Amino acid sequence: MKRRSTFWIVYGFLLLVTAFAGIEGAAWLATPSWPGYLLRPAPVGVDAVAQWSAGMPDLSFAINRWQMRERSIAKPAGAAFRSVFVGDSFLEGGFTRAALPARVEGRFVDAGHDDMEAVNLGVAGTSPIEYYYRIKDVALKIAPDAVVLSFYSGNDTVTEPFPGEHPPLPFVAELPRPSLLGEVAPHIAWQTVNALRLSGAATGGKYAPNEHQVITEALSKPRAEGLPILVKLMHQYYFPELPEATIEEVLARGGDRFWEEFRPRRFDREYLQGWILDGVISMETSSSKLAMTPEDAAAAIPANEIKATMSWLTATDRLLKAHGVKFLVAAIPVGTMDPAFAEFWKPWPRYYSYTLTRAAYHEAMVAALAKSGIPFVDLADDLRGVRGTYRKTDLHWTEEGHEVVAARLAKEVMALRR
Repeated sequence: MKRRSTFWIVYGFLLLVTAFAGIEGAAWLATPSWPGYLLRPAPVGVDAVAQWSAGMPDLSFAINRWQMRERSIAKPAGAAFRSVFVGDSFLEGGFTRAALPARVEGRFVDAGHDDMEAVNLGVAGTSPIEYYYRIKDVALKIAPDAVVLSFYSGNDTVTEPFPGEHPPLPFVAELPRPSLLGEVAPHIAWQTVNALRLSGAATGGKYAPNEHQVITEALSKPRAEGLPILVKLMHQYYFPELPEATIEEVLARGGDRFWEEFRPRRFDREYLQGWILDGVISMETSSSKLAMTPEDAAAAIPANEIKATMSWLTATDRLLKAHGVKFLVAAIPVGTMDPAFAEFWKPWPRYYSYTLTRAAYHEAMVAALAKSGIPFVDLADDLRGVRGTYRKTDLHWTEEGHEVVAARLAKEVMALRR
C-alpha cells in the first residue's frame, strides 16, 4: 500500500511538472523572443504606432522582434565600442523622427567614429528599478563597453529602496523584475502580467470612449466650435460634479494660442490627450496647497525618496563596475528649462506647479549624484534657456531638444572610450 501511494505521489508530481512545462512551452510560442519579453511587458500595438505617426506623415515608428527600435544582439563586425542606453520614453522616442541613441550614433559617425554603437534599450513607463534589472538581464548580455542610464526627474524617482542581491520574491512581477514565477517560467510570467495588466505601463486612470477621436475632432474646428466639445467630454466622463462653465473657464484661459498649438505639422506635433486635460482641470479647480515657488518645491521633497532612488543607481554602478563596464548617468531635467514651455503654461499656474516641483527633484538628485561619486552629466547645463526644446503636452524633447542632448551625450560617450 505504501509503495502504491508513493507511486501515485511521484506520478502526480511528474504529471504536474509535465503539464506546467507544456504550458510554458505554449506561452513561449506566443511570447516575444529574448530579449523582447524582458524589455516590454506588452507588445507595441498597431493602434499605438498609428497614433504616434498620425498627422506627421514623414515620421515612422518601426519595431523589430525585440519589440524595440533596434538591431542585433551580437556586436557587429567592425564595432569597436558599444554603448547601451537604458531609460524610459525619452529614449524610446515615440514622437520623434529618430530616437536619442540613433542621433548619438549619427554624431559618432560625423566625428569619424563609425566603429561606435549606441544601442537603445529605452522602454516607456519604466523606472530605475526596471533599469537595474534590464541592465543586469539584458544589457550585460550584449557585450557593452559602456552603459548610459537616462534618469528623468519628472517621474523617475521611486520610494522602494534596493532590496539587496537576494530579495524575497513576489509570486509574479513585471519582467525584468524578479519573481517566483518568472524564475521558473518567464514566458508564463510575461503572459500573466500582460493578461492581467499588472505592468506599470498598463495602469491608467479615467478614459472616455473614443477619446482620441473626439479630441481630434474638437481641435480640427475653430476654437468657438471646438471648445464646447472638449468641455462636454470632460464634464461627462471626468468631472460630472463640476459645472460646465467652470470647465470652460479653465480650458479657455490660453485663448487662440492654446488652440493653435495642436495644429497638424510635419514634425513636433503636439497631442492633446485626456489625461492632460484631466490634470489641468483637476489641479486648477483644487483647493489643495501646492508648491508655487522653487523654494516651496525644494522644501517639500521627501528625503527618503531621493535616498531610495539613489540606492538603485548605486546598485547599478556597483553591478557595472563588477563587470568592468563604464557607467554614466544622464540626468534629464523637466520643461522649466525651456522659456517657451514656461510661457505656454503660465495661464495655469497650479498645473505648472507639478513641473516646478519636479524641477526641485532634479536639483536634489543632481546634488545626491555629485556626493555619490557616480559619473553623471546634468543635461540642464545644455538645455537651460534654449527655446523650443520641450514638447508642451507630454513634456518630452522636441526635435531641437533631441539634437541638443545628442550633441552633449555623444561627446560624453566618446570621452568614455578613451
